[in-house]
Amino acid sequence: MNKRRSFIAALTAAAVLALSGCSGTVDELDFTDEAPETEDPIQSSHTNDAPDAAESDGGERGYSDGATQLSMSGGNLGINRRTRAESKAMGDSGWTILVYLCGTDLESDYQAASTDIYEAISAQYSDDVHIVYQTGGTSQWAYGFSKSTIQRFVNIDGDVELVDEIANASMGSADTLADFVSWGIENYPAENMGLVFWDHGGGSISGVCFDQLHDSDSLSLREIDEALNSVYDEMTDKFEFIGFDACLMSALETANILVPYANYMFASEETEPGGGWNYTDIMNFLAENPAADGAELGQMQCPSYYQHCVDSGDYEGATFAIIDLSAIDELVISFDKTAKEMYESGSFNDIARAIYGADNFGGNNLSEVYTNMVDLKGLLNAVQPYAPNAADTLVKLENAIVCSVNGTQHSGAGGLSLYYPLCVQGSQELSIFSEICTGSYYLAFVDQAAYGTTGGDIFGYDNSYILDDCDDIWDYGYSADDDIGSNNGDFTAISDDSTINVEDVYFDEVGTYTVQPSDMDAFNYAACSLFAELGDISVYLGEDDNVFIDYDSMIITDDFDGTWPSLDGTPLLIEAVYVTDDVSVFTGPILLNGEQTNLRIEYDWNVGQWNVIGVWSGIDPYTGAAARETISLRDGDVITPLYLVAFDGGDEFEYIESDDYVVNGDIKIDYEPLYEGDYSYSMSLYDVYGNCYYTDTVTFTCEEDGSIFFYREELE
Repeated sequence: MNKRRSFIAALTAAAVLALSGCSGTVDELDFTDEAPETEDPIQSSHTNDAPDAAESDGGERGYSDGATQLSMSGGNLGINRRTRAESKAMGDSGWTILVYLCGTDLESDYQAASTDIYEAISAQYSDDVHIVYQTGGTSQWAYGFSKSTIQRFVNIDGDVELVDEIANASMGSADTLADFVSWGIENYPAENMGLVFWDHGGGSISGVCFDQLHDSDSLSLREIDEALNSVYDEMTDKFEFIGFDACLMSALETANILVPYANYMFASEETEPGGGWNYTDIMNFLAENPAADGAELGQMQCPSYYQHCVDSGDYEGATFAIIDLSAIDELVISFDKTAKEMYESGSFNDIARAIYGADNFGGNNLSEVYTNMVDLKGLLNAVQPYAPNAADTLVKLENAIVCSVNGTQHSGAGGLSLYYPLCVQGSQELSIFSEICTGSYYLAFVDQAAYGTTGGDIFGYDNSYILDDCDDIWDYGYSADDDIGSNNGDFTAISDDSTINVEDVYFDEVGTYTVQPSDMDAFNYAACSLFAELGDISVYLGEDDNVFIDYDSMIITDDFDGTWPSLDGTPLLIEAVYVTDDVSVFTGPILLNGEQTNLRIEYDWNVGQWNVIGVWSGIDPYTGAAARETISLRDGDVITPLYLVAFDGGDEFEYIESDDYVVNGDIKIDYEPLYEGDYSYSMSLYDVYGNCYYTDTVTFTCEEDGSIFFYREELE
């Protein structure tokens, strides 16, 4: 039976809509979501039983759950990985790229997966280059793929052909991944093999490929390790590359997992625009260069990816890197020595404060949620005064980067990130990290940071047991304190349990709100916090970073003048995303055409002007999946600013809506006087553990003419 699909003709309309940024709806496109009648689904015979290490590679160490084990002996890190006595190409010539295509809302709402298939089959065709897809994980396909089964397709000359179909299963399952890889190796072997994970990514903790049909089940890094380890013997050689057409996956933890399975890793530290990779460029390059290796493909892929971001209008935040996985062992060993110096330095607060200045990815604020992914190069530069070996680790990092590209927002990014708890969100997060960390010393340092969120003094905290000798640090039995988790977002007042103690809060002689801490050992940074008082409730308007800190006299001031960043006169809830000498980028919750998202704006300090970047949905707080693209606003879009109810007599926070604003031409944002009424004002003080404490508030009134006056007696 001929299962070939006339994909290219039917998808053209959907591709045009997706590339233009218009999501449309499936009903408008009039595509069916059911597969055509076929024979009985073809069942794969692969099972997910892990091979015995002694039989597969002659070693004594068992690798039942993954191909990497990290050991600790006498304070030294050992790296143990499965290896082959002899490697042999899995095919005679050419390339096969296996694409694990988990569609999710990227397909059901935006047809992004279908667009990427369209890109690939529109490229130059070669009999020696195959791209093989496994489709699943979405509630609706733009073209007639099945949402009720998992299907497998291969590119042919200008089209795709259905070649396998199996029962529905979670794309977030290690078994499902292992079955696809095993089937792909058996049926489409090539001299060079690639594997791509396509979907949302969430970084080292959340993983990748969030199946929309199975409660957003995702593949963790350990599940990827488990799946690939189970087919290790079927892989007579490594993949030339394993890549992530997904956000936030270019991490040291990811690379460390992939070393036994691939020569190179292709991935982005930051979120990926909706267009993702350019598959037309990839397939054209391989058709013309079928003998190219992973490094040569990567050298093409970096500029191709960046240009694709430019073409989609979402390039300022772009990052992409090609990682030489053969250099990761030296990098991991060197970083462990650096982490040892960090842990033993006795300067935890200074180190943690310095790390907060490193570049980070995925939002990391109250509105957009935290990924806690920090640039490794930035971290190493920050800790050099306390950990001299960081200089060697920077060299090892540079050796691991084949090539990389960065947009202006991340111009100094180094190609690999790693987990650091900017705002640790509970013991489960730390437990996941303990099973993927690259060394015991860094785990012990991170555990100290997490313990600090309890308000405890980390200098009286002993977690040296983490450094005990063991054969497998991922299976050593680390257990995080159940009480950990930053209070960031809880509007917590300074108390005796706070890590920051304040001696006085007052207005100085010229009327400037002034905070005087009794010490600044655990202090990290401060911001001005503003609340609107609406009867019995207090509405949070966010934070402004225009704060002056005099460390010598331990004085923090903010000369608030009654103006606030506003959208055509309507104040916005804002929080800082990142700050440089040239620009400050802020985000805040809004409704866009009735759907909640976040408006990103920037203030250009050089010209004193606000600019609108676009809207970004942030990190899903329940799954950890990152939204892919920053969406530009268009005429006719309706923006509804949202404000957070800080206190309403209950335990839950909620948002209230402001007036609608309809986009028509340029969007006007400027500092404008607040509406007439009562407000309260305080300083939010952040410590090095990610906790936030609020100083005593002072109430002020805004008059109709824009003038303000404070109730100073509240601080007396």
